[in-house]
Amino acid sequence: MSHLSPVQKQLIHSFPRPKSDEEESATLDRALNILALIRDIGLVLAPEALEWNLQQLVPGQGPLRILQRRLCLTELSAEELPGHSKVFGPLALSFDNAKLRDAGAMPVVYIPQGLSTPLSLIGTFCVNGTHHTKYVLEQLQQLKSLSNPQGATQALSGPVAPDYTLNLQNMDAAGQVVASHTVPASHVQHMLQHVGFNNIPFDHSIGILAVFLNMFCPTDNLHLNEPLGYYRQREWRLIAGDMRINGRPLGRALSGEEKQRLVAIDPIFWNRTLDIDGTSFRRKDLAFVYDPAPGWRSLDLIQAIHAPENAVARVKQVVGDKVPVHKVMS
Repeated sequence: MSHLSPVQKQLIHSFPRPKSDEEESATLDRALNILALIRDIGLVLAPEALEWNLQQLVPGQGPLRILQRRLCLTELSAEELPGHSKVFGPLALSFDNAKLRDAGAMPVVYIPQGLSTPLSLIGTFCVNGTHHTKYVLEQLQQLKSLSNPQGATQALSGPVAPDYTLNLQNMDAAGQVVASHTVPASHVQHMLQHVGFNNIPFDHSIGILAVFLNMFCPTDNLHLNEPLGYYRQREWRLIAGDMRINGRPLGRALSGEEKQRLVAIDPIFWNRTLDIDGTSFRRKDLAFVYDPAPGWRSLDLIQAIHAPENAVARVKQVVGDKVPVHKVMS
């Protein structure tokens, strides 16, 4: 029995999604290797390049690709879990909802894809605007750092003159300079001090917008032609990116050895490249481990593990008595 209430819903993370040409036994082997990885290093936030179609918003504009690092959770009852597991994977981690919220989990922000009217594009406009507003604030944060003699000294790896200037350049898509301005650094510093007076720091605003960019989720599953397909999943996420709590990032990059373990589990998935802002990265190099506080242990967050009957004993071999293991009811 799954020990999930048939009525009460809990947040579930199922893994790994079965491949189209994969035997059930191979999928289960991958699942157990992933579970061992979670035991040893924690919850890995998989990177995805989420694409937003801007054609209706800005004719001729290519898609907007947003990097998201996230662990996805779905609200399910015991009756819903078997069907969910067939699509998303044979092992399921269930969490205490209150503990998840204490750990920083939040529901996604669903954005309807545009239809044929300007009003239907409001969500897409907000996504695009959030992306570009974050870029503007990143530019202001960079100017704030460079207009401070201490920040400029660190960036240039050497001292600067008391009256040093900043050479500000605008470049087009081809990398050609289209505008250039030489400005005394002190003028820039004074202006930004005025703008930032009694406001939250620029880097805090950047972190806030990064949270939204990691939480945006399309409403419709266009891949399967399912209107409201994603919306009906009631998804929550743990995320990491530019956000910091008490100066500490929510996630950390993986070590070389940890990346090797990821690749050994699924080389095609983790070696696949993602194009972000014109640069290609391997997925393994963009992954984070959720690590929001010193001494953080992912297993403390997991309430139970739900597995097929033929896998219960193998799951217990991986986690021991640290987490209860239950059979998924058919």
